[in-house]
Amino acid sequence: MTSIILEGPIAEAREREVRLLYDIAENIAVPGEAWESDRSRLQENANDLRDMFFLVVVIGEFNAGKSTFVNALLGEEVLPMGITPTTEVIELIRFGRGGKGKKPEMREDGTLREWIHANTGAPGVSIVDTPGTGSVFQKHERVAKSFLSRSDLVIFVLSAKRAFAQTEKIYLELARDYGKKIILVINQIDLLEKKEQKTVENFVRQQVNETLNLEPPIFQVSAKQALKGEKSGGLFSSSSGMEGGMDKVREYLLEAFRQTPPAKQKLFAQLDFGSSMIKKYREAVGSRLDLVSNDERQAKQLREELEKQAETLSGQLDTSMKELDRVFDQLRQRGRKFIADNLSFSGARMMRGADRQDVRQKFESEVVGSALQQINDISEDYVNAVVDSSRRYWRSIIDRLNKLEALIKEQIASPDASSYSDQRMALQEAIAIADSQLKSYTENNIAETLHETFSTNMSGFTFSVGGVVAGIIAGIFAIAAPGAVGATALSLGLSIVAAPAVLLGGGLAYGYWRKLHQDAYRELDQRLDELRASYRRALQDLTDRERSRLLQYGQQILAPVFGHLEVIAGDYRKQQTKLEALQKEADTLRQEIERIQIITK
Repeated sequence: MTSIILEGPIAEAREREVRLLYDIAENIAVPGEAWESDRSRLQENANDLRDMFFLVVVIGEFNAGKSTFVNALLGEEVLPMGITPTTEVIELIRFGRGGKGKKPEMREDGTLREWIHANTGAPGVSIVDTPGTGSVFQKHERVAKSFLSRSDLVIFVLSAKRAFAQTEKIYLELARDYGKKIILVINQIDLLEKKEQKTVENFVRQQVNETLNLEPPIFQVSAKQALKGEKSGGLFSSSSGMEGGMDKVREYLLEAFRQTPPAKQKLFAQLDFGSSMIKKYREAVGSRLDLVSNDERQAKQLREELEKQAETLSGQLDTSMKELDRVFDQLRQRGRKFIADNLSFSGARMMRGADRQDVRQKFESEVVGSALQQINDISEDYVNAVVDSSRRYWRSIIDRLNKLEALIKEQIASPDASSYSDQRMALQEAIAIADSQLKSYTENNIAETLHETFSTNMSGFTFSVGGVVAGIIAGIFAIAAPGAVGATALSLGLSIVAAPAVLLGGGLAYGYWRKLHQDAYRELDQRLDELRASYRRALQDLTDRERSRLLQYGQQILAPVFGHLEVIAGDYRKQQTKLEALQKEADTLRQEIERIQIITK
């Protein structure tokens, strides 16, 4: 066996690349991604660099004629060929001078069979025939994918009769994402007419370009006819009369090896693979950092967010308070009119004989009227606005925390999982608290509680003012009766000085009547002010409690939880910086390799 012998600067570059691949492998851990398998691939590819074999990996669906194609490339029937996907072994043909070996060596694990042949293309070049993709054996898929990542050059063999199957698209996309150099070979063209051959080639070219944005070289061959022609001298042959189109494939490979020696191609191919891994995980880290940073920014803006929510409540409260004032202004006007109409001598005569209950009922009918319903409507609208706004807020909190919880759950799968366990517990507690807060709006009927309070207050107002008016009416009637002596005590906090034992003259009677009116207006205003203040206080208390809930949750629960994000974000930023540095190192190494002259032995 002959591998690529490296000396001098190219050997040193190879060692640097090995270290680079290992460094990449150590810095790609991103929870939720297939980082463990990618890490193994990088480490495996680094080991391949130490062996320094240029791997030409042949991929294709079973029965696409891969083994026949490899045999045609070698110039003789070396590998077994069959029509069923019964073998799970990998056929690896290494370059070796001194004849064409037909006695393969089986590796200890029984999954790889090594051959030695002089026609692999150049010293150090190995051809790998992988088990067919799309077969009934799942192990075939795993093996093919494993060698796809290790490859330095990928030859996709497509069947002319079923070109571009779904599994072939998947593998081509994977090879593209790995940064692999790709060649497409449409095999079995002997099964098609000339016109059909061109149609198939155009179809494959269009599909690859449109679906994968690739433009690889495409060859049409009949490996079966090439083997039958028996004119092959292998890749070093200068024969141009090769049947089956294999000559063009060989010429392409020979020219590629002439332009860039396999040693350099090997180093470039694995640099490309390393760069593809860096790109993949930079994007993965970037997306997670965006998510974490978004929550991190929201954590820093938490006070502003909560204050904005509180301002929203204040604005809604201000609107409701103005509506409440309007109702009370109308109530005051009706109350004054009731006093003016009923606290006159004529009004007193009309109410003669009416007891306090009758006066209260009339007061409630003419003054209070629908005021309580209007107040209840205003308070209900306000409560609904507060509840709807708060529900939206708590739902947004829960949605955000659930996303964060999923992110931290991914982190627990990472190597430093222990550092995230406390954060996750705190987060789950925060979610539970937010959920209970959200449910509280359905379990407690805030509007109903307010209605009961308002009804009680309005009943007290009606009883108080109505009772006062009834007492004054009785006093007025006493004034109107000649020789009357008496005193009228006004209930519920208002005391009116008893009428003089004997009222002398109409002037004193008129003065006393005016005082009764003023006392009644004053009682009405005082009771209305107290009533309005109690209603405003009830709505203000509701707002304050809601604002307090929001602020307390934000300061005591959310702020510490979001504070944990700084740790996660810091880890992602460090990883992002390291990956960027590794990419710069890869770019620098590529430039240096391009300038190196190598010696092949």
